[in-house]
Amino acid sequence: MRAVIHAGLHKTGTTSFQRCCYDLHKELRKQQIHYPHIEGQAHHNRLVGGDDLDWLKALVRTTRQNVGERGCLLISAENLEYTLHTDKPERIEKSLEQAGIDDVIWVLCFREPFAAYRSVYTQLSSSAHNLKLGRASLEFEAAGRLIAAKGTLCIQNRFHLQTFHFNYPRLIQDLRLRLKGLIVGMDFEVFTKQAQTPGDPLISALSAEGKSLSELSDNLPTHSNRSYSAKQVERNYVHRFFSFNPSKEEDEPDYIKQAIKVRLKKRLKAERKIEGLFNKDLAGWEQAITPTQELQQLLRR
Repeated sequence: MRAVIHAGLHKTGTTSFQRCCYDLHKELRKQQIHYPHIEGQAHHNRLVGGDDLDWLKALVRTTRQNVGERGCLLISAENLEYTLHTDKPERIEKSLEQAGIDDVIWVLCFREPFAAYRSVYTQLSSSAHNLKLGRASLEFEAAGRLIAAKGTLCIQNRFHLQTFHFNYPRLIQDLRLRLKGLIVGMDFEVFTKQAQTPGDPLISALSAEGKSLSELSDNLPTHSNRSYSAKQVERNYVHRFFSFNPSKEEDEPDYIKQAIKVRLKKRLKAERKIEGLFNKDLAGWEQAITPTQELQQLLRR
């Protein structure tokens, strides 16, 4: 038996993939894939988020019972991205080894860095989530320069330190030096846009009959993140900064409108500059992606 750990990254179609696996967990078992079903949670973030990893031993036993010794345990937790630079991956591998699994495959999905940054930046702008979680307020150019220089973006909220990775070759190299398992990088375009359902290439490579998610059901759940305009993103940030939660846009006082105008002007002016920095300092990111044909062979081994 082997374990496949899908560790994000964020904003790469992970939520849609998890919802499909959650809804089709019974169909996946017939394909000798055990996707742990946690009522009300499509993902496994809470499982891998704690310090205690003893739950893995019980999960391996359940996997053997459900899909047999030649089956596959599939875990999907994009919040693992926050801990890839810590000893959490090593501890997960050690726990799996103690439970009798030596064959571990880590799957990471990579998206063009600047597009990934814009998407993460938009996600962090959500007023409701940010007021609740206490996220810091970002400035587009400053955060972009930091990412270009360090390859990561760290955000602290009330619950944990969130680390987003953008230097994919360095991340892959670091993980391969530290871990015993196989580390593979999937192309976001292949994982999502070139698939009928996000994650189809991964599931088809793992399933006993070579079937993808879209082949297992005609009624798959759909999910689409709301696409905010640049103006709405900056409005969200300003609202959060001033703890302002209007019911209508007309309720915004003049100082809020002026702050939004200033932030939007700076954002639009900085975009081309930051994109140029990414193209220079994070060039060669495609090297972290495992070619599709090779990826399929590795996952089917």
